[in-house]
Amino acid sequence: MRFFYTFLIVLIAVSFSTGQETNKSGTAAAQFLKIGVGARATSMGEAIVGLVDDATATYWNPSGLVGVKKITLVANFTDWFLDVNHQNFALVFPIDQSQNIAISATILNMGEMEVTNERNPKGTGYFFNASDISIGLTYAVQIVDFFSFGVTAKYITQNIYNESASAFAIDLGTTLTTGFKGIKIGMSFLNFGSEMQLEGPDLQKSYDQNPNNATNVGVVSNLATESWGLPLIIKVGIGWDIISNTDALMWSEMHKLKFGIDANHPMDAPEYLSIGTEYGWHNIVFLRGGYSFNNGEERDYSFGGGLRWAISNSFIFNFDYAYVNYQRMGAIHNITVSVGL
Repeated sequence: MRFFYTFLIVLIAVSFSTGQETNKSGTAAAQFLKIGVGARATSMGEAIVGLVDDATATYWNPSGLVGVKKITLVANFTDWFLDVNHQNFALVFPIDQSQNIAISATILNMGEMEVTNERNPKGTGYFFNASDISIGLTYAVQIVDFFSFGVTAKYITQNIYNESASAFAIDLGTTLTTGFKGIKIGMSFLNFGSEMQLEGPDLQKSYDQNPNNATNVGVVSNLATESWGLPLIIKVGIGWDIISNTDALMWSEMHKLKFGIDANHPMDAPEYLSIGTEYGWHNIVFLRGGYSFNNGEERDYSFGGGLRWAISNSFIFNFDYAYVNYQRMGAIHNITVSVGL
């Protein structure tokens, strides 16, 4: 127990020691990778690394995927700002009792926009699209009863008009079950990969080294664009089953109460702390809430709930909703639906 309290104090100290750090905002590409998925996680302030045990583990902590015991499909929809749509899908296949694999995809679609220029500031009549996509393959294994490991390999692409950039990355995650009063420790290392650099036909220009020579033919050249790394982030979280019918601080057949606290260290922003809680009644109705401290996106409180419908052991349906408040930008709404067979 002394170790737990010491570790918790270290997490809090690290999360709030941001005053002397340089703000590195705008120094990483593929910012859509930082948008959380799953209404359960987002309603809990994203304090989920030590608690996640469903299909959204493909995003938060790949090792948590071992908690999925059925073939499961999850679909997450977020009404993001300025008519931007954010979607995430995952399909989990259990190999055996200790191993799972999953495929997942995250799509950010900005819709159709009209081209403008200095001569036509109100529009040219031509339209373009911008979108971001990440496709991943996850493997998770429970190595021993108290320790699991997971890895996700993913391909990332960003497209705007005729230009695009792509990268490969991996996510790593571990979960340690302490065996003491329902306490788990989760760690994840996300978006470690190659850099992204925009390329496309609009960056190709004709260059004439000697314009005074009428017979000289210009050569095709490419405008140089700078490459940028991915938004690498390290997460360490504690998940605590306070009330449950399994290993927990208190035992109950009817009620469940979980608490999570995560320390987050993004490489392109200050560290921040997230806390969240989840109450479940008869494993059917769920209420959740969370809060983020020192979050550079000005995200603070969130709340939500969910319903679970199970038919014996053959079919499970989950519906979850989250409301997340961003102080200046307003609120976003997140809906997640999952089916287990």
